[in-house]
Amino acid sequence: MKALTLATLLTITAASATAQNPTREEYRHSPVTGTEWNAAANLNPIIPGYFADPTIRKFGATYYIYATTDGTGNGYGPAQVWVSKDFVNWRNYVMNWPTTEVVWAPDVVRQPNGKYRYYYCEPCNINIGESDSPVGPWQNILGKDDAVMVPDRYIHNVITLDPMLFEDDDKSQYLYFTTWGIFDGFGCGVAKLKDGEFDVNALPASIKRDARRWHEDRPFPIAADSFFCEKRLIPNTELKDVFEAPFVFKRNGIYYLTYSSGSCHTDTYRVQYATSTEGPMGPFTYRGEILTTNENETVNGPGHHSILNIGDNYYIVYHRHNNPKSVHGFNRQVCVDRLSFDAAGNILPVVPTHNGIGVDFLKPSRQKNLAFGAKVTASSYYDEWFKPEYAVDDNNATLWKARHTNWDTPSGKRGDEWLQIDLGKVRKISEIWTQFEYPTFFYQYLIETSEDGKTWSLFADRTGNVMQGSPMVDSHSCKARYVRLTITDTQKNGHMPAVWNIKVWNKAPQLPEINVGTNDAYPGMHRKDVQPDERLASPISINADEIAGNADKPFDISAIPGFKANKPIRMRVKDGRWAMFFNGTQHLESDKPLPAAFRYNSPYTISAWVMSTKTGPVSTVASLSSSRADLGTTAFRLGTDPAAGLVNHNGSFESCGAPDAIREGVGRWQFWTVTFDGWMERVYCDGKLVIAKNNFIMVRPEGKVTIGSDGAGTNNFSGYIHSLTISPTSVSEEDILRMYESTKAASMPSLGDDDFEEIDPDSKFVLSPDMRIGFEKTEPFVLSAQTEAFNDSPLENGGEAYMDVEGDFVAMVTVDDMEGLSGHSVKGFNECGLLLKAGGTYYQLGAFPLYNCGNMLTMLSSAGRPQYPNYKGYSFDRYMHFERRGNQLYARTSPDGKTWENMPGSPITLSETIISVGAYQTTYSTNKSWAKLRDFTIYTK
Repeated sequence: MKALTLATLLTITAASATAQNPTREEYRHSPVTGTEWNAAANLNPIIPGYFADPTIRKFGATYYIYATTDGTGNGYGPAQVWVSKDFVNWRNYVMNWPTTEVVWAPDVVRQPNGKYRYYYCEPCNINIGESDSPVGPWQNILGKDDAVMVPDRYIHNVITLDPMLFEDDDKSQYLYFTTWGIFDGFGCGVAKLKDGEFDVNALPASIKRDARRWHEDRPFPIAADSFFCEKRLIPNTELKDVFEAPFVFKRNGIYYLTYSSGSCHTDTYRVQYATSTEGPMGPFTYRGEILTTNENETVNGPGHHSILNIGDNYYIVYHRHNNPKSVHGFNRQVCVDRLSFDAAGNILPVVPTHNGIGVDFLKPSRQKNLAFGAKVTASSYYDEWFKPEYAVDDNNATLWKARHTNWDTPSGKRGDEWLQIDLGKVRKISEIWTQFEYPTFFYQYLIETSEDGKTWSLFADRTGNVMQGSPMVDSHSCKARYVRLTITDTQKNGHMPAVWNIKVWNKAPQLPEINVGTNDAYPGMHRKDVQPDERLASPISINADEIAGNADKPFDISAIPGFKANKPIRMRVKDGRWAMFFNGTQHLESDKPLPAAFRYNSPYTISAWVMSTKTGPVSTVASLSSSRADLGTTAFRLGTDPAAGLVNHNGSFESCGAPDAIREGVGRWQFWTVTFDGWMERVYCDGKLVIAKNNFIMVRPEGKVTIGSDGAGTNNFSGYIHSLTISPTSVSEEDILRMYESTKAASMPSLGDDDFEEIDPDSKFVLSPDMRIGFEKTEPFVLSAQTEAFNDSPLENGGEAYMDVEGDFVAMVTVDDMEGLSGHSVKGFNECGLLLKAGGTYYQLGAFPLYNCGNMLTMLSSAGRPQYPNYKGYSFDRYMHFERRGNQLYARTSPDGKTWENMPGSPITLSETIISVGAYQTTYSTNKSWAKLRDFTIYTK
């Protein structure tokens, strides 16, 4: 479906130790049939834009496609619907509801009373709305806009996502839902709706109208208990490799449960099915795969589908990845192909096509598009994937994209991009349709016409437009040979001027009329991300030469213009350059947030002369925002993590690493540049390209810009920074090489401090001779707990206190073993280590190898639960200690018990006099596991 949050995935993992493999590549490729993906007049995809998880419905004589709005990160809306009378000419409409940030996998069903119900999910809940119209306005049937009807695990071992409503011949209704159904004992959920209309006002007062805080281990009466009368887990023993996206239909007495398997990000995503002759709740028998990636992968990752039945014919409407495939797999497009059966009722393998072979009602418009195949020129185009002629080929898979965004210019002033069409001769024109890249966001543009290509007349002035839509329809009667579209700006910062199709009509086809009063669906819908006065931001620039001035000896700084340090930072000359030395605990924080010009998908460049002295997995040189939202920041790193050690945007697929290049650079000056132009993100070292890939980000200028750490002040950089510049524009490879060549000379003489220790002083540890053993357990001992309530009261749910200590102390422990450690398969959330209680706050220093966390420092109190991993994964340090020295608490780890390293987030300031000291083990769940500790020792004065 989508990339679930880390917290959600952790919850899923805690549920089961083993699962079927969601990304296995053991599938049969579909054959390549029909036209090439970029052939003119292809009818697949059927709608222009990025949309996923499509549900096709036909109400009366009108078709509706309800889908997740894709291409906006993690499916961040807005809610919208595509409407068509002929299945060829579609109009997009942004709806008033849902208003939650995430709107996934919608389905709409007409009720016996004539009303329409809208089912959708957010991770991991299902919400339901109702309306008199299939396009709204909608209202949550529970009253509150975001009230939850079906919470997670409402059916045991079913993760609640991807709802689909099936109505049987007797009008009984069944809701199906699941994701990550691959875990042992998991599968797909089905719940039968009660007969009759649902009235929230008729519910007893004891029933909660919102199930958002419901948990299967802490249940309370909710509306779903009155909405459904029966429910069942359809186990994955009946639905092989079931992952998500169930869709059920009935044909000739057979119930078909179709679903998606594999990873929606990759080619492994595919459709499989099972059947039942006993009823819609099963049991089901697995039948096989029916839709897969084709052999040349121009159809990639097809799945999350719905089925359209017209007479005796069936069609599968599904999403697949765009061409060229986006790096994160979230630019999906909606297609349709024929679904066929053999005499026994088995579904035959679907042959996915680009031109809709076998979809007999899918035919081009009878009216002639005068722009089709016309000669076209443009102000620019990005590359051969996005040629100007793709704007006049009537193919929703191809796109003209300009080389730059409107604001990515050397001067920082707006630059217009244009597309000019030569119709071949003077024609009568009455209407022009423009299908921009993102239908749910507005574009500002101008359309002009000319008979001779010299003298131009205004056709439509939309330079002040604040309305979304696709197509954008402009009507005006004129005669012209030439049509020129000029895109002057976009609603979303960093969107490039780009067009799927521009269609010029003498007589246009009829589009559906949609009129429900207003479509003010979300705050800021009619407002640009960045206002003109916010474009004036200057680049952020730090240069050690300017900081040093005429200094002739090393010195410490606590602040520089625009930034303050959390600790004094040493300024010294290192190998020919003035530089700031960061010891792994220091960082600079800006006085102001990141300028708004960097918001959303803005182009940017970070360039820096740096030298690492020590690398961690995600050592961060600079972070542009403290946002923890998906894609909400940009962090430039010099870490060894292969997935996120170089650039990170808080998203799994948008990040990148280059561990070899970073390890090779330890101890020497390097000139790193990260530049993004709105489509391609490129990383250079010393003027040479290291990594290049397409990307999409959603930066939120929250908190402050930090240098030397991430936005939370952790994952610190160890080494030197000579200069660093952050700007809201991209730069070319030629410019990068020029910058490198002009600044690579380093000839500043040493200042005589070559014995300077390049370490974090807080990592130094020597046990004081004044310390005496106050408590010890030298022999290995096992801790084992089975409870979800650890965070409610750690000392009663997996923790043990061995001694109350007043004053300075050192508490040490060694992790001897954990269940599954040797095979890198630790069960659930298994974690163990040292536990302190100081007043109402608990401090944990433990081993948590899952998700590459390694050692973890956790602070638990009523104010929150911040956590600081060192990202060593299964190579975590076995030796750990807390040291209290005055009012400072240090958390350190060591691979050998001799060389210690201060943990991120350490030291901590304490005010309490007496501290309870002990150990803990927990899985944060009902899964039982164990850990073996040894050499637990408390030293006191």
